[in-house]
Amino acid sequence: MRPLVSILIPCYNAAPWLAQTLESALAQTWTPTEIIVVDDGSTDGSVAIAQSFAPRGVTVIAQSNRGASATRNTAFNASKGEFIQFLDADDLLSPNKIADQVQLLQQSPLHCMAICSTMHFFDGDDPAGGIFHEGLPFFADSDDPVAWLTRLFGGDGEGAMVHPGAWLMPRAIAEQIGPWNEALTVDDDGEYFARAILSSAGIRRSPTAVSYYRKHRSGVSLSGARSERHQRSALLALDLKTQHLLAHTQDPRAKRALARCFLEYAVAAYPAHRSLAAAALKQVKALGGSDYHPPLGGQGLQWIGRIFGWKVARRISVQAQRWKTRGRSAAFSLPSQSVSS
Repeated sequence: MRPLVSILIPCYNAAPWLAQTLESALAQTWTPTEIIVVDDGSTDGSVAIAQSFAPRGVTVIAQSNRGASATRNTAFNASKGEFIQFLDADDLLSPNKIADQVQLLQQSPLHCMAICSTMHFFDGDDPAGGIFHEGLPFFADSDDPVAWLTRLFGGDGEGAMVHPGAWLMPRAIAEQIGPWNEALTVDDDGEYFARAILSSAGIRRSPTAVSYYRKHRSGVSLSGARSERHQRSALLALDLKTQHLLAHTQDPRAKRALARCFLEYAVAAYPAHRSLAAAALKQVKALGGSDYHPPLGGQGLQWIGRIFGWKVARRISVQAQRWKTRGRSAAFSLPSQSVSS
């Protein structure tokens, strides 16, 4: 009997993209599947769009706004599939994505997870015309989840990210690791899949499946949020990922990778959130330090960073951006001038 795959779609104010995402889920060549949309208190008509797909077998659950992690937990608790596909409400899957990954996992040891390449595209553009990332050397077969995660975090000097849609996981792993952390608003997926990877028997990469990751020029992506609340979430997620990985290894590569992650966080948080940046730098020191040189902008900023330190370069960069923004605002607010002949 062919295993059921649950496609779980958390949704919050995703009306412009939800129909395309659902068509992508419905177009999967693998059967059987169940598609569950959980709407997290949307105010833009997303629920009506989701319900219009109910005659085609899509299950729709509406709840009051509780956040993305709680929404995914609701979806999982309502699911029955032997394999789990998390899919954000603005992302897409190639038609063969689930079929190829299920077949790959059926040929692999029990409790392996499947991953695939990702096409990155901007909202409004043709997904097929995006930038294709095959994922190598990070997305590679491995029977050593600890080493795999260490490399992903930057144990070899460079790291990578994986968006939720690229994964397919056995339900047994999801049940073993427990729910998504509802205290997190940013990098909740990074923390969740770190637990999943470390609980798995290994990673298997499909060379033919593709996930599509939508980027937003307007900056509406939650992962790009820079408020104090979201920055605290990002730091908490990084602290938790550190605990998860170091519970399995004390390899210097793992500590070096984590120190790199904390340094990247500190650079991004500074100078707007100095106390959080300072907390991250303490972690860098506790992990043995880092010789990583984070990108700071153009060549001029990189030169300033090398000579005067990255904090000076960051302050100059932020101030320059403020001047640029004020200049644009002033230009728009100039009084109109009449022209006489």
